[in-house]
Amino acid sequence: MQDIELRLAALAKLVTAKSEAVEQRLGEEMARVEQVLLNGTDYDELVNSLKTVAVLTPKFHAAVLPLLTRFVKSVSYRTLTMDGEPIQESRLRYRSPAHLIREAIEATTPVRYLHTVALVDFLLELSGSSDIEVAGKAQRAFESLVEFDLNVFYGEHGLGAQPQLEIVARLAQLEDDTLVANADLVLSGLRRVLAASMEGHTWTYKAVTISRGSVTSEWGVAPLRAATITLLKRMYWLDESIRFRKNVLSTLDEAMHREQPVVDEPTVAMFERDAAEVLLFMEGLVANEALPLVQSIEHHAYWNYFHAATPTIAAAALKIREALEQHAEYQIYKQLIGFEGIFGQWEELRRSEAAWEYTDKKRLEFARKFIAEIDDSNEPEWCSRILKFSETRSDDLATFPVYYEFLELLGQRRPQLALRLLTEHDETMGPFQIALMAGLWIGPKSDEVAAIANRWIAAGTNLIAVAKSLIKGGERRLDTLSSVICKGAALDNHDVIVHAMGTAARLYGEGVVAAKGIFMQGLRELAKRLDAGWARAVWFNRDFKTLIASMDADERAEVLRSLASLTRLDYQAEEVLAAVCAYDSASVLDFLVNRLKEEAAEHSHRREFGVFEEGAFEAIPRQLHQLKKLLAKEPRALVYVLRNEFDDEARSMFPYRGAGRLLEAVFPNFADPLAALLQELVIKADPKDIDFAMSVLRVFGGGAPILETAKFIVKAVPEKSPTWNELAAALETTGVLMGEYGMAEAFERKREEMLIWSSDEDPRVRAFAAWLIESFDQFINRERQRAHEDIELRKYRYGTGKEET
Repeated sequence: MQDIELRLAALAKLVTAKSEAVEQRLGEEMARVEQVLLNGTDYDELVNSLKTVAVLTPKFHAAVLPLLTRFVKSVSYRTLTMDGEPIQESRLRYRSPAHLIREAIEATTPVRYLHTVALVDFLLELSGSSDIEVAGKAQRAFESLVEFDLNVFYGEHGLGAQPQLEIVARLAQLEDDTLVANADLVLSGLRRVLAASMEGHTWTYKAVTISRGSVTSEWGVAPLRAATITLLKRMYWLDESIRFRKNVLSTLDEAMHREQPVVDEPTVAMFERDAAEVLLFMEGLVANEALPLVQSIEHHAYWNYFHAATPTIAAAALKIREALEQHAEYQIYKQLIGFEGIFGQWEELRRSEAAWEYTDKKRLEFARKFIAEIDDSNEPEWCSRILKFSETRSDDLATFPVYYEFLELLGQRRPQLALRLLTEHDETMGPFQIALMAGLWIGPKSDEVAAIANRWIAAGTNLIAVAKSLIKGGERRLDTLSSVICKGAALDNHDVIVHAMGTAARLYGEGVVAAKGIFMQGLRELAKRLDAGWARAVWFNRDFKTLIASMDADERAEVLRSLASLTRLDYQAEEVLAAVCAYDSASVLDFLVNRLKEEAAEHSHRREFGVFEEGAFEAIPRQLHQLKKLLAKEPRALVYVLRNEFDDEARSMFPYRGAGRLLEAVFPNFADPLAALLQELVIKADPKDIDFAMSVLRVFGGGAPILETAKFIVKAVPEKSPTWNELAAALETTGVLMGEYGMAEAFERKREEMLIWSSDEDPRVRAFAAWLIESFDQFINRERQRAHEDIELRKYRYGTGKEET
């Protein structure tokens, strides 16, 4: 790596030289890398050629993008090699054609402002790659290209908004289908075009300076923003989907944001022009657009009214409010669905935070009022309305609490309508089946909904909806919940079983004692299938903790056994363990020790067969939360059980695997009483006890907390024994380092700590200190020399900055 960096640095110098010999040499080099990129297969040679192309760009910029385009189209069809042999399948994840294509994207950086339009086409094509990392790299490169750079905008050869003007003009030339297919990328770029500020970064060998400034109307920005808004208004009509149009509205909203204060009148006029145009466009949509989009428009309009910098903008926003107030159907929708709606008078909301106290309680009053107003004469109208409202989708159904309450009340008060919605409009009402059924279970038509549930269970459909709906009225329908688990098991549908278990836990928390049997039924079915996914569904539920408290020892043992299949203990599983640990810490500790044994066995197997797959078994997570507090109450039990499991196999990897993590979590920063327990072991002078204590010290780094215990070890072992080398490795561990000479300075501090040992009354301690100080001195000298050389190389590569030239 050092050789290629020096070679590239030399080439960079030649690029700026002017002579026929240099021109010929650079031409030969360009011809060589072109042949490699078009025909080569050696991975390292291809990577180095891509880096070389980036350096040669100033001389051959017109040839770079055509060459890289041909390269990325052809490289995927080659058999890549290393040292003359095809790259093994196991190594292709790190040295694949996709990695080379990402390097090719990086190599385009020098031509970004020389051949901007061609680069846009290059990145657009790669952004559609089936390789997620290639597509992501292309998208980030496109966003960086579109973004304003303060140094490029105003620099020595300031380009202003010219690159962005070219990009938007190119995007405007794309066919409608192409714009829709690349909508996420295009809209992401256009948001950056409409940004109200810009940044610039200046590098030297020792610092990066970040500058920030506001966008003004000069240097082409005003026409750029106008062209961008025109393109966005065109894009809005290209796709009727709610998601697409919401994204376009959100991007248009960027045009109404500004920095405060705005620097000059022309810039004020530009922002006012853009905001007024966008608000006028949104106003024209209110009467006929889909209700979720009308809600988004209200949201955007209000916040632009709230931040309105001029009366013109405020007036344009208030015109949207007037249109919204005349939209009777939207006013009902807002009360029932309105997770983005604005409630209250805008003027009052702008003046006082207290005016925002329009809670769900008030909306629930409207929901109950609407239910009371439904009768036989207007039921068809309400049926159509509910179906229309239910087309609204959200990534989080918790955004519909009022609508859920409304539909639940509908199941109780208008059960015939609820049954019709449930059975005749499955696709539309799918996300809201639970609410309808919950109301029906406790209404006068509970037998009819039971019949529907039984048909669904027999058919194996809508099982999760049945299970979750039984939270209401489930105390009389535990047989139905049990049937859901049986059907889920027959279909091998684990999610169904998990949701049924969650309902059982809730019912138990509400006093339905028999629900514990249903929970255990689901647990046993999942245990047969080595699936502990149920923990993610119930860990947060306080009813589950009530359930754990009621379990006997055998039942808690079943809970622990069911978690054994987890390859990793995430925080949900840890919460379950903590709930059990509160009543039986010994069993949880045994569970964790068994995981440590399994981890060691799996590591031994992987090492034997040379398998190092990702996602391997991890006994203990890198962080513990609730569980560590409970385990800390039994420190001796924890330390001694880990000592009993300690052996030569575990020794080398102890600091990096579960046992070390467990101790680090329970005793952060070597907290008491860990030191005392280790010293108690070391005093016995058993070599295995000392090895264990030595491994624990390596977990906690070389800081001051471990020094006293380290001294105990020095006193307990022969002079210059192998343990000295291990102890030195533990004491040499450093934390976060700062600055070029951070490592040298860290070891100088450690040297000072050892100087104190030099006057210790114990001769072994003094001998160890002298031995280690000598080692520190040698390392400090080498490290300072290395840092000095590294600084000189960075000065050459990045420059020293004006203050040092």
